[in-house]
Amino acid sequence: MVSRYILRYLIAHADAKDTLAGIWRWWLPKCDVEWTEAAIQAALEELVGRGWVTRRQTTHSQTLYGLNKEKHEEIQAFLREQADTTPE
Repeated sequence: MVSRYILRYLIAHADAKDTLAGIWRWWLPKCDVEWTEAAIQAALEELVGRGWVTRRQTTHSQTLYGLNKEKHEEIQAFLREQADTTPE
């Protein structure tokens, strides 16, 4: 579920880039779900592994994540498929 929220945010804000802490604070909805750092990190690793999210190390030893714009259509197809098969 975390992965879908991250992808939805990135599709809506294609130029967004942020750290894990920023993603936790700004990209994920405020709801009854307690997002854990471990769950967010695992989702980011999965998305980077699929090539949908980019990862870049900054000069301050922080990692920035963002959308791989080359995969925009593939991500949208995935999100449509998920919406058709998985209730929120």
